[in-house]
Amino acid sequence: MWCAFVGAWLLVAGPLYQAALELREEDIQVERVHAVRKSLPVPSKVSVWWWLLPPIKIVLERRRRRAYQRAHLNALSPEDLSAMVSFMSKAVAWMFVAGGGLLLATRETYELINAYDQPLWLFWFVLAFLIMTCISNVIIQVSRAKQILKR
Repeated sequence: MWCAFVGAWLLVAGPLYQAALELREEDIQVERVHAVRKSLPVPSKVSVWWWLLPPIKIVLERRRRRAYQRAHLNALSPEDLSAMVSFMSKAVAWMFVAGGGLLLATRETYELINAYDQPLWLFWFVLAFLIMTCISNVIIQVSRAKQILKR
């Protein structure tokens, strides 16, 4: 039971860290994509008065956002567009892997807490603590790597 518990949490921490590593490699390309977006004119805002008719306000906001996205995509070079699509695809893929690991880890955590007849609040506490531990691990590892590379 303990092996399944630890293994499941490694399936959360590992993909999160791997995602951070792979997505950091594409930082330079992403910066170019952001620079193009900053150079575009910001579309005019939809009037707040449209909240009197919420469905229309939502449709107008959606149209505004899509027009801005189209303008952004059209302004990108083919290389930058490819970099953006690659970055987004990797991010989504790692999110699915880490999410699947989190679901397994949640079940294993619940079963472990339940096997020792502990209260339900302890499950929620341990779950939150371990999620924060996994996220903190990624932050610490990435910051350490940045510090080492600065020397």
